[in-house]
Amino acid sequence: MAEFIVDEWLWADLNGENGRHKQEEACKFLQILWEKCDKMVTAKGSKFMQKAWDFCKKAIDIEKRAKVKLFREILHNPKKFEEVDVEEIALENLDLSQVDPDDVYLVKTYHERKALIITTDRKLLQCLRSKNILCILRDEFLNEYIKSA
Repeated sequence: MAEFIVDEWLWADLNGENGRHKQEEACKFLQILWEKCDKMVTAKGSKFMQKAWDFCKKAIDIEKRAKVKLFREILHNPKKFEEVDVEEIALENLDLSQVDPDDVYLVKTYHERKALIITTDRKLLQCLRSKNILCILRDEFLNEYIKSA
């Protein structure tokens, strides 16, 4: 079983903001995650969850509602999804001055779970890799993940 920390690209992709192809890939990611013994992990109250709820609330067409249904199945299955409490995690030994404050939850979640962070933010990727934090670009990850399914 692999665990993944996914940032907010998932919601932009599922919403179609990055084109139809990215939307299909994001949907395929959720389907494969559901079928495999893999899991998404995020911080309680994170920006990821805020955007998830926004997506769910605004999904009015049939296609988006189907995506919401799949996400909710994942969300309510503790083998597929977990929110972790990262409030108490201190990162004082880590220089995060180059990390956007909205993305610190990703680093804290990583330190709690040591799960792979999947992002589209190249600056964040470089910063995290320089700190030996497992991180990969969305496109690289999905190319391999979808192929291996």
